[in-house]
Amino acid sequence: MTSSNIKDLLTSFSPTSEFYAISSGDGRVKIWNTLTGRLQVEFVNLSTDNADGGIMESKHESKYLSLDYTCMHWAHLGKKNKRKSGHLLLVLGTGGGDVLSLDVSSGQLKWKFSDCHPGGVTAISFSEHDAHVYTTGIDGMVCQINLKTGVSLRNFQAFTKAISSLAVSPDGNMFAIASAQLKVFNSNNKKIQKFTGHKIGVRCLTFSEDGKFILSSGVGERYVLFWKIDRSANHSTCCPLPMENPAVSLNCKGSESMDSKDTGLYVLAISEIGLCYFWHGKSIEDMRTSKATKISVSFMHATLRNKGYMSTIYSGKIQSIGNQASGVVLLACGSIVKPSFEKLTVQYGIDVNISSSQEIIFLPAIHLDGSNKDQASKTRVTVLDHANAEDATIPLPTMIHNQKGTKKRKHSKSHIVADHRKHSNATIPLVGS
Repeated sequence: MTSSNIKDLLTSFSPTSEFYAISSGDGRVKIWNTLTGRLQVEFVNLSTDNADGGIMESKHESKYLSLDYTCMHWAHLGKKNKRKSGHLLLVLGTGGGDVLSLDVSSGQLKWKFSDCHPGGVTAISFSEHDAHVYTTGIDGMVCQINLKTGVSLRNFQAFTKAISSLAVSPDGNMFAIASAQLKVFNSNNKKIQKFTGHKIGVRCLTFSEDGKFILSSGVGERYVLFWKIDRSANHSTCCPLPMENPAVSLNCKGSESMDSKDTGLYVLAISEIGLCYFWHGKSIEDMRTSKATKISVSFMHATLRNKGYMSTIYSGKIQSIGNQASGVVLLACGSIVKPSFEKLTVQYGIDVNISSSQEIIFLPAIHLDGSNKDQASKTRVTVLDHANAEDATIPLPTMIHNQKGTKKRKHSKSHIVADHRKHSNATIPLVGS
């Protein structure tokens, strides 16, 4: 995959980062094991029309796009590291307004909430504090759902127009929703603060790990905004973090503190063209003047290097942080047909370029749109290494999941562990996926 617009992809790492979910708008949801690089399970042509309420496969290719997924979020019952059936769930919203919960271990549908948001579901978030799922939609409603049963606990009208983003605080005591305006509510659905500043709908929304700040980025906006939650009448932003292209995802770790022993704030963002941005600051004042560290993936093959082709990062997550302005980052990059997962330690202030000199295969790429129409008219190719080539050039077998069991797909080749790459004068060790 070249430097393409990735804004239409739905992606999400599981809470422990062991699994990765991706849907590219073709009606399929793939779950990859990030440790082995293998396909864990694939949900194809989901239907719940059978009497047992299980998952059925459409027999006709014309029904392939049976479900239009619009958002996804991981959730879990009990402890995060449990792999028992029913503990790890992927919750999805559809353009038809339904909310579905998929059991990754059994490959089955756990529950379905039909017509939860007429007009379409726009965002999903999960509260670990009480094991509840929050959803929003075109109808401007917020719905709270019991994760175990799929039963609606309560809902209320938060906006008179469509809601575009939703996030639950780490302690579960607050949740934020946004259209162009951003509102913060407590767990009793009482509004505690309102922010204005985005000119258009908010695409990315997340809380800082300490719950003191909200980070947001709007559609087409080339910056990330910090908002301080203090219940004051001052609704101005604390600081903007500039980007060269709009963000499609945000991730934040750490907490603000002036204590030199504390780690500070860490922010990770993925842009529409697949470039990863990494910021660090001891406090919000440091963040005001921080300059983003950039992480990119490119191929060293001479032909591609001369033409400026670049592989794409389309997901990222900060797994852990250190006390020397560094963090361990997990990235999903390369081909969306068979992703490559790269785990590396990023030192703030040192740009990282992950390079590959392996043999390559060319496939048609996704065209750019919007402000990049001139570039879209140029010939584009997708680059895959041989580790990804086999699954990309042959038809994918259909995975059928029902109540009787799960059929697993066999891989004829194991995932190739990435070699150490070099950037600048430093060598970043990559832990094999």
